[in-house]
Amino acid sequence: MSKTFALLRLSLTLLLIAGTFRNPSRDTRQFGVSGPTIAYAVLTARRLAETRIVRLTNFAVSGAKTRDVLDGQLPPAERARPDLVLISVGANDVTHLTSVRSVRSDIVQIIRRLRAANPDVVIVMTGSPDMGAPPRVPGVLRPIAAWQTRRLNRMFESVARANDVTFAPIAAATGPLFRRDHSLFADDRFHPNDRGYATWLPTLDRALGDALASKRKP
Repeated sequence: MSKTFALLRLSLTLLLIAGTFRNPSRDTRQFGVSGPTIAYAVLTARRLAETRIVRLTNFAVSGAKTRDVLDGQLPPAERARPDLVLISVGANDVTHLTSVRSVRSDIVQIIRRLRAANPDVVIVMTGSPDMGAPPRVPGVLRPIAAWQTRRLNRMFESVARANDVTFAPIAAATGPLFRRDHSLFADDRFHPNDRGYATWLPTLDRALGDALASKRKP
């Protein structure tokens, strides 16, 4: 574990707003001794919990687009006033061909409202995974999905730079691996399985470490 994490305060509230991790109950879990290992949000929380008490609140809804996050997930997130927010959104905007302009407007509003709720919040954003990789996507459509992924992620990265948000480039880091190894996908041949989500962890760990270290700087 990076020494960066060892210097943090012992208590950290991590909140996930996303469109890929199903959580019908929207429950809150506390980690530090033991807990479930479900998809990337919980795996990430468990990593952070190695050096602190972490309270994970998951507002993510499977299938959500960025506008759905803005309308449905953001209001309870604002009330939670978390220390750290992981935003994983974009995949469903790729598959629905949502305009880049619309997604940009929505993600900027999400960031600004999270900051209004807690000016000290640390935000990490993943953008979309490589949507040209899932075997369920018809071959003729994969180049289009990959192109739309790149377009959206360039926008997400630009917005992140302009708004002091840390970008975790999961598409660039793991897309080639998913294209080579289809065993990383679940039975639906669309979503990653546990092994697939685990490939995101090095990129998420690095982004979270950078974001939290940057926040400590005067």
